[in-house]
Amino acid sequence: MDSVRKVYQYAEPNLTVMGWMGFLGFPMYYYVWAQLFPQNYESLPLRLFCSLLFLVIALRHYVPVYLQRYLPAYFAICVPICLPFFFSYMMFKNDWSTVWVMSFMAAILIHILIVYRTFLVMLQTIIAVTCSLLVVYGANLSLILGSVVWAYVPIFLFTYVFGNLFYLRNQTEYESRVSLAKSFGAGIAHEMRNPLSAVKATLDVLESLLPKSKGQGDEPLVFDPQALSLAHEVLQDANEAIRSGTETIDLLLTSIDQNRITNATYRKHSMREVVEQTLASFSYPSKVTKESMRINLEQDFFFFGSDTLLKYTLYNLLKNAFYYGLRDNFVVSIELKRLQGHNQLIVRDNGVGMSPDVRKLIFEDFYTHGKAGGYGLGLPFCYKVMQAMGGSIRCRSELNQFAEFTLSFPPYCSGGVSQIKLDMMKSKSILYIGSSNIMMRTIEDCSFYQGFKFTQLSIQKALAREEFEFEFEVLLVDIDEQMLAQSVLEALEKKLSFTEGRIVYLYNKSAVPFYERERSVEFYPVEKRQLLSQCGKTLDELCFESPKASRKLDNHETSFQGKTLLIADDNQSFRAYTAILMQQYGFNVLQAQDGQEVLSLLTQVPVNLIVMDIEMPTMDGIVAARAIRAAPHPFSQTPIIAYSGDSSHSMAERIKAAGINDFLVKPANSDSLLKKVAKWL
Repeated sequence: MDSVRKVYQYAEPNLTVMGWMGFLGFPMYYYVWAQLFPQNYESLPLRLFCSLLFLVIALRHYVPVYLQRYLPAYFAICVPICLPFFFSYMMFKNDWSTVWVMSFMAAILIHILIVYRTFLVMLQTIIAVTCSLLVVYGANLSLILGSVVWAYVPIFLFTYVFGNLFYLRNQTEYESRVSLAKSFGAGIAHEMRNPLSAVKATLDVLESLLPKSKGQGDEPLVFDPQALSLAHEVLQDANEAIRSGTETIDLLLTSIDQNRITNATYRKHSMREVVEQTLASFSYPSKVTKESMRINLEQDFFFFGSDTLLKYTLYNLLKNAFYYGLRDNFVVSIELKRLQGHNQLIVRDNGVGMSPDVRKLIFEDFYTHGKAGGYGLGLPFCYKVMQAMGGSIRCRSELNQFAEFTLSFPPYCSGGVSQIKLDMMKSKSILYIGSSNIMMRTIEDCSFYQGFKFTQLSIQKALAREEFEFEFEVLLVDIDEQMLAQSVLEALEKKLSFTEGRIVYLYNKSAVPFYERERSVEFYPVEKRQLLSQCGKTLDELCFESPKASRKLDNHETSFQGKTLLIADDNQSFRAYTAILMQQYGFNVLQAQDGQEVLSLLTQVPVNLIVMDIEMPTMDGIVAARAIRAAPHPFSQTPIIAYSGDSSHSMAERIKAAGINDFLVKPANSDSLLKKVAKWL
């Protein structure tokens, strides 16, 4: 009865039209087959009976309320009478004429469309056709066998079987998508608890910082400077929580709509930063569970993908670990590893683990095991996320021992990542505002090879556009002295203030007014010579990396913005201090504790400069420098600055012989380091 009710609900939107068509069609076709194209047999009473059956369906909303609960059963009886019974009966009575054979075929297709459940269609058909055979031929088996035109039977069977098969396939896909959408809706609602909780907490803090009462008369309200500073931080946290939540929803809904994971927000990210942000925003079940975390993020690496999707993946792994693993001495560990050819993020817990049979199924859609209220979508989604980013996820586990998930990522400079970026580049749109012919030709050539859409506008045409007409991923603005002198840039910035694309100012160092003045929009500074000499690489960085936006240039931003610096030293404190210092000047900083790690990182990430200690364990700076210079790889030309506590002439000779470009004597102050760095970039 449940199947009958579902079929009725499925057909409900079309029942009114179907009812009136049946009510009018049955008597109307009596005239067609009796007068216009006379057939051997016609039955007006039977047609009127079927017409009245359909009239009830057409007027079902007027049926008394206490009878409406029987409408699904009525529908299940009415359809086989009016379709397979009526049309097979008329076919038999007309001695299998071509007109009625074709009419019966049409009835089969209509029947399949109305009743989408294959079992119910076949059951209704068998009962209806059997009844019509008995009515026409009686119980005389020999008469039935002799009267049936068996050549038509395979055609009818083919229509029923394949009609149901194709319709079932479409219906199954539809129901699967609906189920997936519902499940993801529930998943989204669940995932939104984290950002909404964060917003609620920040609002509570903000409320506590506001003055409790109004000032007297014209007396202004006074804010504690420290409280005001904290309020700004709280608002930034709230905005970040809202952004993260919104992006999560957009990504998940886009993935459902496209039936795949979208790569629209892929960027270059530091794995350490993403993991730290995830752990900071994760809602731990309790303080005890938070203390059970063991984190080792020493071997940081870059990956290309969505930080939001990776956070979502980590949320799932952590929630599963805490759900299944709470026990005495429970520990969850997260570790980063840089390996040859790939990098790994490993999440391990010493919880209940899982059996081999369960482990084989955990990445299949809708599979869930021992989790009340689960939808079986978390781990399959994690699997799809890793595939979309060119990586993989695998699980090792032993029952009652441990569960370990290893997420493998291709190196940022690998061929797989390059292919993903090339495919994404084809959907990008880049605008150049300026009139330099050489600049236009350079970008056009780059567009030809990388496939992005290139648009060029003169400054006059750009100013004539409306604000909403600057929807490009990257907007390159060619700065010249005339533009600055005539305050044209200020007018253009008003037009660009609403765009969500990356505004890039192409400048020369000689443009002193631009160099010193703070602008009204955030922008990414790029020297013209850099774009002309490395157009593809520069546009790649602007589209897929996360350079720091600014409103004003300074000397360090001019030289170091978007550059990657590799610091190698076995002293962790020194590495951390130097990294913080260089990050303030726009560097992307990588760290290594010995020469071996330096060589490993160079094969994975493009590096602009190496700052390396001479005295290190495993492989010292001299040996590492020789290996770098001897390598058959583009990184062999990377500038190297060494530093050492030995300032002797012999050490200087060894450094020079190893192919090291420059060196500093420990301890060196930050200004000395910055001057050396600026010299080689």
